[in-house]
Amino acid sequence: MNTQAEPTPKRGMGCFGKGCLVLIASGILLVVGGIGGTYWSLRHVFLSDKPAPIPETSASSETGAATPGETNVAAPSEKSAEVRERLDTMKHAARAHERTGVELTAADINALIAASRKSSGTASVSIDDTVALAQFSIPVQRLDVPFRNALGLGDRYLNATVTIVAPPGTNASSVQLSEVTLNGHKMSAGLLDWQLPGVGKSLRTYVIKYANQYGVTDGEIRDGKVILHTSGH
Repeated sequence: MNTQAEPTPKRGMGCFGKGCLVLIASGILLVVGGIGGTYWSLRHVFLSDKPAPIPETSASSETGAATPGETNVAAPSEKSAEVRERLDTMKHAARAHERTGVELTAADINALIAASRKSSGTASVSIDDTVALAQFSIPVQRLDVPFRNALGLGDRYLNATVTIVAPPGTNASSVQLSEVTLNGHKMSAGLLDWQLPGVGKSLRTYVIKYANQYGVTDGEIRDGKVILHTSGH
C-alpha cells in the first residue's frame, strides 16, 4: 500500500527570518495602545495613514540599504540560506559547549528579513560602525494586535525607527534601545522592559528567548557588524 511521504521539515529561519522585527513592532504598538491615551491620539499621532519609505534590502550592501539600480551579488534567497547555515552552526556549537561566534552585516540581516513573508518589505536594517538602525513601516492589519479592527486601525501604518548601541559584553538582559521614534514622535528608550498590555511580558522576554534559542551569551555592534558569541560552557 502506498503511503504519502511526509514533507521535509523546514529549518528555522532565525530571529529576523521568523519576523522578530515584526514582533518588536507589534510590541511597540501594544505599548503605545496601553499608554497612548485616547483612540484619536493612537490613530492620528502614533500611527500614519501612509507607509514610510523603506530602503530596498540588498545582499550586496554591507553597510545598509541598497540604492536604486544596484546589482545584487547574490540572490536574497541564496544569501539568507547562507546566513541561516551560519546561525545553525553557531547553535550546534553552543549545544556542544563550544566557544564560537558569528558576524552579521546589515546585508545578512536584510537578507533574512527579505526571505520572510512576515517581514519582507516592512523593515530594513543599516549599521554605521557601532550603531544599528532598524526602520519599520508595517500595515497594522498584518499585526496580531487585540481590538485592531474594533478600533478601526486596519488602514493605518506603524512607521518607526529604532537605534541600538551594543558595546562589548552586551547580552540579552542588558541590551538597550538608545532611541525609538514612532511616526516622528520620540518614545522612551526603556521600551524593551515595559510590560505589554494584556500579555504581561516585556519585549525583552522575547529577546532573551531568541538569544537562548541560538545559544547566544553576549554580543556587540562593531565595525559595521552585529557580532554574536557563545560562551563554550
